[in-house]
This record gives sequence, C-alpha cells and structure tokens, in this order.
Amino acid sequence: MANTTKLQRAFRSERLLFRAIEDDDADRQWFYTQVQSDPVSFASLDSSLLRPQIRSRSDAKLSDLQNMLLGVMICLPPNTSYDQPTPIGILSLDDEAGSNYRHHHRLAVLAIAVSADHQGSGYGAEAIRWAVDWAFERANIHSVSLACVEYNDRAKHLYEKLGFVLEGRLRKCHFHERRWWDVLMFSMLEEEWEAVREKESDVRSGIGQVVGKHTYL
Repeated sequence: MANTTKLQRAFRSERLLFRAIEDDDADRQWFYTQVQSDPVSFASLDSSLLRPQIRSRSDAKLSDLQNMLLGVMICLPPNTSYDQPTPIGILSLDDEAGSNYRHHHRLAVLAIAVSADHQGSGYGAEAIRWAVDWAFERANIHSVSLACVEYNDRAKHLYEKLGFVLEGRLRKCHFHERRWWDVLMFSMLEEEWEAVREKESDVRSGIGQVVGKHTYL
C-alpha cells in the first residue's frame, strides 16, 4: 500500500511548497520582475544575451516552463489559512529527449532561479533536493543533469554537496565579461540518488556521521 502520509506532502519540503505555474498575470508579473528583469536571476536560468527583457518574451519563456515535464513556483507557505503562498523562485525539469522516439532514455535537465531577496537561506538547495526526489520517485527518471558556468563556485560546491557528479565540461563556450568560460555539466543517476538518500537515512538513525557544513544557494 502506498504511503499516504508521504503523498499528502508530495508537493512540500521542510520549509517550502511547490505549485503549478499559473497562466495568470500575477505569475507572469512575478517572473518578469523577479527573474527576467534581474540580471543575476536571468543569467542563472537563461544563457541568452543579457539585455533588458520585454514582457512578451518573458511571458513566452514562462509558457515554455509550464509545458515542461515539471514547471513549478517555489513558494514559502502561508502564515495563516487566509494567506496565499509567497513565490520566491521557479524550477523546471525538462525532458531531455525532445522527441517521442527518445523518451525511453529517461533523462531530465534541471534549472532553477531563486529571487535575489531569498538567496542565501538554503532555499535553492532544498528545492533541488525536492525536485530530484520527484524525478526519481514520481517520474521514473534515470538521470537528472544540470549545468553552471565555471565562475559560479557556489553552485559548483552546492551541486557536488547534493550528490551530483561532474561528468564533463563544454570548453570556452560561454562569453562573460570579455572572457570565455567553460560550462560544467553535472548529473545524478538513479542509483547515486539512492545511495545519497540511504546515507542520509543512516545519519538520521545515528549510524553515520555528518561531515562538513551546509552550503546555501
């Protein structure tokens, strides 16, 4: 029998909840102001030329995220039953196949952006953990991949801390501040995810030991 208690919290993590991206002006406005109009957030989600974005392009990008394997708003839970969840970020898992004839490979690409006001509190790490769990537990994905530019030391450290493995790099393919940078490619296989979660379970049971400090995104 399925664990209904776990199902009841399927769209929640310890401090966050995840909801669908709505096709309404509130979500479109949030995405435009907090992600597409913020240079740092924009660059974390889009490798396009960094320039002021028009609303129509932002709306089209949000529609693309809605149609991916998973596209969610990362939210803080409401304080009372009368409040609404507060969006603080956006996360997507895209089916890497791109064709109905390649879905059997079960590959997905993860992307995330957290608004500037809510960075540095561990929300990015928590959201990635939730998305990876969803991918392997719910969507039957075999490998989740993500990428970052080599100058993003915080992202590199975080991804490795979460259990992602550096599998290669696209050499000098990203232009930024008059310099060419490598793009680092990370992935986590289903069996690696199982090993990470088993180790964490052992730690909670007192069998293992936590080493190092948490890294926040």
